[in-house]
Amino acid sequence: MSDKKTLEQKLQIVTEIADAIAGPLGLFVVECKFGQQGRRRSLEVTIFKKESWVSLSDCEQLSRLLEAELDKRMATEGPLIEGSFDLQVQSPGIDRQLKTEREFKIFTGQIVQVQSKEKVGELGINFKGTLAGIADGKLHLSKASAIKPKQHAKGKQVASKAEAPQDVTIDLKSCSTVKLFSDDLARQSSGEKLPELDGDGTGGHA
Repeated sequence: MSDKKTLEQKLQIVTEIADAIAGPLGLFVVECKFGQQGRRRSLEVTIFKKESWVSLSDCEQLSRLLEAELDKRMATEGPLIEGSFDLQVQSPGIDRQLKTEREFKIFTGQIVQVQSKEKVGELGINFKGTLAGIADGKLHLSKASAIKPKQHAKGKQVASKAEAPQDVTIDLKSCSTVKLFSDDLARQSSGEKLPELDGDGTGGHA
């Protein structure tokens, strides 16, 4: 029987290593995955910070420490990832779709936008709310309110003022998409000027 690790096993190990590094830095590892850029492979690590935006410095620091740990492991146990690859550490993006239990757990407390397959009372099919968590296949939101798009002067959609916010629980299977609430919409909705996300940090690995 071959002792070679499967792709999923390798990603699990990388995630565990990245988790151990990210925790003390106040960061959360959202996802680790392999990608392909032309003929060169990439290891993409997405991170999140609850108290502020992920900065370029955050990405560079985690990239540097993770690369060093992978090199250390290679010296003692052999390469976890065969061949050369690019290590890319990045923020999740302002409208990331949430799909895994890990993502829903990490982004609990954040504002999300839900596109439902059917109307949910006065909320309709497009609404936002604070992610309170998931349990037994159900999505729990607090302070949920409808999003009613209207045309901005420059053609952009913004969220109009909603009715009284409400707590709501819906079946995840009835949701077409659940994603982080767009910065542009959040800024228009709250009147607060939010800082822009920095770019991603990219490192190479021979």
